[in-house]
Parts: sequence; structure tokens; C-alpha cells
Amino acid sequence: MPTSKSEITLSFDETHHLINGKPLYKERYKRVLSFHDNIAVVKDGTFCFFIDKKGKNIFDSVYLEAYGFYEGYATVKDNSGFFHITKTGESAYTNRFAWLGNFQEGVCTAKDFNGRYFHIDKCGKPLYTEQFYYVGDYKYGIAVCMNDDGNFTHIDKNGCSIHNKNFEDLQPFHKNCAVAKDKTGYFHINKNGNQFYSKRYKRLEPFYNGAAFATTFEEERIILQEKDFEENKLTNPDFKKLDITKKNFQYFEMQILYAIFRLKVFDSIKKNIDLSLPLVSIKLIFRWLEVFGLIKNGTLTPRALYIEENFKDSILYWQDLPFKNSAYIIESLQKGNEVFSEKFDLPYFDFLNKNDYYNNLTLKIYKKNSFDYSILISHLSLSDEIVCDLGAGDGSLLKMIKKQYPNIKTIFTDKFFKNEDHTFIDIDFFKKIDIEADVFILSRILHDWDDNDTIKILKNVKESMKVGSKLIILDTIVPDELTSDKGITLSFHLQNFVGGYERTKSDFIKIFKSAGFMGNYNFIETGNIIDLIILS
Repeated sequence: MPTSKSEITLSFDETHHLINGKPLYKERYKRVLSFHDNIAVVKDGTFCFFIDKKGKNIFDSVYLEAYGFYEGYATVKDNSGFFHITKTGESAYTNRFAWLGNFQEGVCTAKDFNGRYFHIDKCGKPLYTEQFYYVGDYKYGIAVCMNDDGNFTHIDKNGCSIHNKNFEDLQPFHKNCAVAKDKTGYFHINKNGNQFYSKRYKRLEPFYNGAAFATTFEEERIILQEKDFEENKLTNPDFKKLDITKKNFQYFEMQILYAIFRLKVFDSIKKNIDLSLPLVSIKLIFRWLEVFGLIKNGTLTPRALYIEENFKDSILYWQDLPFKNSAYIIESLQKGNEVFSEKFDLPYFDFLNKNDYYNNLTLKIYKKNSFDYSILISHLSLSDEIVCDLGAGDGSLLKMIKKQYPNIKTIFTDKFFKNEDHTFIDIDFFKKIDIEADVFILSRILHDWDDNDTIKILKNVKESMKVGSKLIILDTIVPDELTSDKGITLSFHLQNFVGGYERTKSDFIKIFKSAGFMGNYNFIETGNIIDLIILS
């Protein structure tokens, strides 16, 4: 076997090949590619051809485009289109394509003259009947494809999705792990399409030898360790240990950032307007902003602008009422119900109805959280039904459903929130729901109520349903195996705030039966925070 010194390499200007640093042949070309199976492609003017180690054209043929040999076949293009040739220079088949990749695992990506992508075998025949907006190479028998809606999934060699889940961006599997992206950022998934952890990153690489390079949204560069979540040690793989001391003080950092947004400090910096605050307060604020990399030379940094654009509303929401009410979590646990109405004189939703600031802020959060629904909508299988969203909030969910199923008729209902884009019917979950529809939706509603109130809501919905109607519930399903924090910590907030909690599958089945739903319960768990339940 030749040593590295005797390997054939490209010259720096890529006009010829070298061996031991010396030219392999005397000819010079416009460009040369690497040798594959002792054959290399050269580009000379407007034509391409194949050479041996003596630099001579071995097929006496020229092409408009040509690429190296992979698995015994090379991709070429002439006036008829793209096709493959064998090592004898003969065409491997009669079909022609608008574009071709290289063979990997006996399969090659192809594009037809209608702009559709698929995979072909070594006879030039499609592996399957499905066609896509784009497909990539197979690795471990799995390829990435892009559907016409712009979302990505993984397919097998039959052209079928291996997990029936869609993502905004997706990479091939490296062993049992692939990098995926949703609206919140990048993360790793397994071959079932389930996330390994809940955290999201701005940039992310695959795992190599158990480690992956990641960049957080705060531009912090970190190394993730695969073993940290393979062994279910932690929900977030960033931390080697649970640093209680650090976490004990993090709440105060978020409260400082909350105060900075409420005091409109960023606005005053951008507009060069003096803050109406005592000098000592301004000094403390600017010191803190500089230490945390949010200002430099008196100007907001890109990190600060990114946080403002993506997290301001979330910080203003979570660090206000939820944070204030969390001080009473002991009372809530002792009571087994919400304490918000005692501390703020009104139940939470009535409080929102009388306070425009919190109402508008809550609507912004609802809209931001609507990305959770995108993967679920494809499971609804709607056609021309009348679809009623009970407690539609700002209407984001039903608008998304209407976009994917344009023939449905929509009914928006809510008691507290209204949206000028649609006509809302005023409803009360605890009174008769006099609405005729084929499909009813309860999205992130049931987790706001205790079991008794949830059963009352479900009974009222059931009374409005006719034969053939169905109820679609979008809510978090807490995993029975309790291997992650999905919905568990959040349940303390829900009980403390509104009296509800996130439920397991068995919790849901119990209340469904109590409400009179005795049919099939179709649970669709996505690996995201929100899951889907269909009752008929």
C-alpha cells in the first residue's frame, strides 16, 4: 500500500496532478479533479474528459460536464442530459436526466426535466414513485428529502418517511443521530424523529466520537457530550453537573434583564435619549450590560439586539406575573390549587380581560408559541369540514390549519381574546356550547384546569358533537417513563397560576372516560412540547 508521500494529489492551482511533489505528467489543464479508481476528470476549455495517470484521454470522448467514479460509475453530461458511464466509457442506461449526483450505497440522486427530485438505481430506474422538491444522498439506508411545503424529513429506499416528522432543516444521520431544526433552533434527533433534549442552538454539528460542537443563541461556543443524554443523565447536555449555586442566582439575572426591558433601556440607547433614573441606577445597569456583552462603547451589541428581537416578549411575560406568583408556590402546593386569584383579586383570565397591557403581551406569547403546532397539523387529515377552535386565542392555530387545508370552514371562539382579522364567537367553557361543527379543537386549554373542571369542559363539548364529529386536543403528554422534564416543572406553574397541570396518557384516559368519551383515543406524540389527541 503506498505511503502518504506517494499518493497522487492536486497541484495548488489544480491544473495537474502531483506525486511526491512532482508533476505526474507534462500536460496542463484548465482544472483537474481527484483520481477515483485510477481515473480522473479534467476540464479543458468548455469540455471535460477522463484521463489515466499518464494524463491521456482514456475514452476518446468529451462531455459538457463530468465527475469522478463512485462505485464504478461516473456522472457525465452531453447535449441529451445527465447520465452515468461505466469504467469502459459506455453509457450505463438509456435514460437521461436534468441533473445527477454520485452513487452512494448503490443509489444516486436524480432530477428530471420537470425539476422533480428522486433516487435511481444503477440501471437508471427510479427506486420509488414519489417525487420531491429535493433529495440528498443515502447514508445507512436513509436520505434527507425536502417536500414541496419547504419542510424536510428522512426517507428510506422506498421513498417513505421513517418517522413521519417534518423539520425546517435536516441533516443525514451519523450513526443514530441527526441534526434537525425547528422554529426555535437546532438540536439532535434519533431515528424515530424524537429529540434527544429540549435545548436549542443557533448552530450545531453532528456527533463525532461522542462530541458535537454547538453555538448557543448568546454566541457561546460549547461542546456537547453524547453520553450525557444517551445515559439520560440530564435533560440538557450542556451541563456536566447540576450547579445549584449558579442556578440559585440565575433568577436574579433574568429579573435584571426584565427590569431593563420594562425601563426601555435598550430604546434609550438606540435613540440616544437620557434615562429618567437616578445616576447610581444608570451606573449599575450599564456595568451589568457591559459585563454580559450587551453593550460595547455605549452601543448595543449584536447579541443584545438578538435577545431583544427574539426574547424580549418572553422575558417580559415570564418574569412578571408568573415570577411574582411563584413566590406563593408553597401555598399553592398546600392548597392543591391556584393562588393567583387570592393574590391579584381576580382569576388569571379575568385579570387579563381587565388589563390591556397583560392581555396584549399574552397574545404575543400565544403567537410566538404557535410554531409548536406546525408538525401536528399534518396529522389532522381534514378536507372540507367545519372546524371550530374553542378558545382560539389570537387565532394563530386555526389560521395555520386553514392554510394547509384551504377547503375547511373555520369558527373562531374565545371569551377573553379577540382578533380583528376574524369574527369571534363569545363562549364559556362551563356553559352549553351551542355551535355546530364537524371538528372541535381544544388547544392548550385542558392543562389550565383541574380534573373536575376539565371533565365539565369535555362534557359540554361532547354535548355539541354530532355523530361523526371529532374532538382534537393539543396539549402536552407527560411521558409515563419520566425520563425527561417534559411538562413536569411547568405543571407547578400551571397549578400555582390557574389550577391545572400537564397530564400523562393515563391521566387523560381517566378524565375522557369520566366525561363520557368511550370511543377510541388516538394519541400522537411528536417528541415536541405539544402532542395531539383525537377523540371521536
